[in-house]
Amino acid sequence: MKPLVLHVAAFKNAAGGGFTSALASLARRDEFETALLCPQECAGYPWARTLREHGVRVIHAKAALDVTAAVVQAAPAVVHAHFMSWMLPATLGAAASRARTAWHLHSGVTHASGARDLARRFKYASAKRLVERFFCVSPDLVRYLERYGVPAARITELPNGVDLAHFRPPTLRERAAARLRYGLAPRDRVIAFFGRDARVKGADRLAAALGVIASRPHVLLVAPSAQSLQLLRDARTIDAGSVFDMRELLWAADALALPSRIETVTYALLEARGCGLPAVATPLPGITAALSGDEGTLLVDPEDTRAFAAALERALSRESSPLAPAIASRLSVDTWADQLTSWYAQSIAA
Repeated sequence: MKPLVLHVAAFKNAAGGGFTSALASLARRDEFETALLCPQECAGYPWARTLREHGVRVIHAKAALDVTAAVVQAAPAVVHAHFMSWMLPATLGAAASRARTAWHLHSGVTHASGARDLARRFKYASAKRLVERFFCVSPDLVRYLERYGVPAARITELPNGVDLAHFRPPTLRERAAARLRYGLAPRDRVIAFFGRDARVKGADRLAAALGVIASRPHVLLVAPSAQSLQLLRDARTIDAGSVFDMRELLWAADALALPSRIETVTYALLEARGCGLPAVATPLPGITAALSGDEGTLLVDPEDTRAFAAALERALSRESSPLAPAIASRLSVDTWADQLTSWYAQSIAA
């Protein structure tokens, strides 16, 4: 019987995205059984069905209070907790099950003071006694953990990985079909933008940059919030809604805009670059560490509106530029899965 690796995540994104694709890649490894414990409301999402088809056992908890008991019932060899909100109850369940425990930090964090800072200190003081490995997708998260006293020896920087066999440059026919789906004419210039959180993703920064560009491009808005739609009301927007598989949308675009205020190394950027799509992004630590030196990624401070607009113009006029082999290897989902399965095996054997 294979050892069970139970991933625990209060993941409520109906589109699924790179995180669920990465779990599917882990399930293809023969060494372990892969399961995901996630909120009950996810049961009807398409990605839950897709994970099951890939061999992932998907189980549910109604709330954080139910997570500890669900972990104990699953009897895992390893508990791998993602994001933040379910980490502590997952860790308590792992301790009761005598399972090995890892925390995986995916999202950017902001400075905290007062009661919030004290809560973080208490959380990591407890975690240091129970959690064996902390995986961080970017170097700023490594520094964040060290600031709260997590020993450097227990921290591993592990950037997100993307399925580069799936997210690949399109053929001419595939690109034409993708653009037709979104009603785009052959000469239309198109920027892809993820507008889930207007402030975090920088919808206001993009709106300001578009105001400087003389011949405004279309903006393919993915999962936009009401505020993002409002901020970009003067742009030539196409509301793409919630997209389960981003590949066709990225094939339809000419560039990706990522003027984020808080970001690690987001799947959206990796998937876009896997498709050969030029990108203009904020030079945040995770993005810079992952894609510095990538000729298809322009790192520009969005607070400099004219510089960001000029970078968008350059990106829109560029041809497709695939990732260099060395960068592609480092950011491949296979590399990501290799490192995790290696730690699972070593941890179980210890």
